[in-house]
Amino acid sequence: MQDTPEKKVITDDLEIIDFFRLLQKSKERLWLWQQNPETPTERKIHFTMVRKVDVLKKVIELTPLTDEGFTFTNTDFELFLYSRGRNMAVRFKAREIDNGYIVFILPEKVNYLSEELAKKINLVEPEDEGQKAHLREQPRKQAGEKQTVKIKKNQEEKVLQYNLYDISAGGLALKSPDPGVFKKGDTIEVLSINAKELPSPISGNVVSVRHIVDDDIFKIGVQFKK
Repeated sequence: MQDTPEKKVITDDLEIIDFFRLLQKSKERLWLWQQNPETPTERKIHFTMVRKVDVLKKVIELTPLTDEGFTFTNTDFELFLYSRGRNMAVRFKAREIDNGYIVFILPEKVNYLSEELAKKINLVEPEDEGQKAHLREQPRKQAGEKQTVKIKKNQEEKVLQYNLYDISAGGLALKSPDPGVFKKGDTIEVLSINAKELPSPISGNVVSVRHIVDDDIFKIGVQFKK
């Protein structure tokens, strides 16, 4: 399949299959999101890769990039898949959704996006340290590269470990490779910092999920409960 700037859409099944096979071979990290029409301001977003292309059944399987997996649950709502590297997008409804995979039938078309439209795609708010600094009650100290924190989310039993971005008396920020693992309002229990178990967990709430564009990671802001 050859990408031609003049082409606006792919509708040929073989070309669409080739597109997904290229994504599978390159292991490109793709944006995947779902929006509930009843709550248009809320959007679940994850990164994904193409794990399998079944040419005979014309079925595509996606896999999450983190152990926490997908948080999509509803097969009635459309999903949107975007390749920033190829500037191409697909919309589809899933045939199966699970924490560890998504399966869907080969879509009828794949759309090329104009450069102008691609520049307008801002799926996650970018981080701007300068603008936010004056809003903090306590100054935050930047964490070293290998500083980690162990947490529990929403009173779940599973213990998660993340690299620490920064910390202060009033809260902390985690580094996440995926924007969809956390959402605003999630409750967080901090169990340990740098492998040192805390005498008692510190509770907080996720207040922001922002994209650190230069490092291509996501900063999860947590405010401790007073």
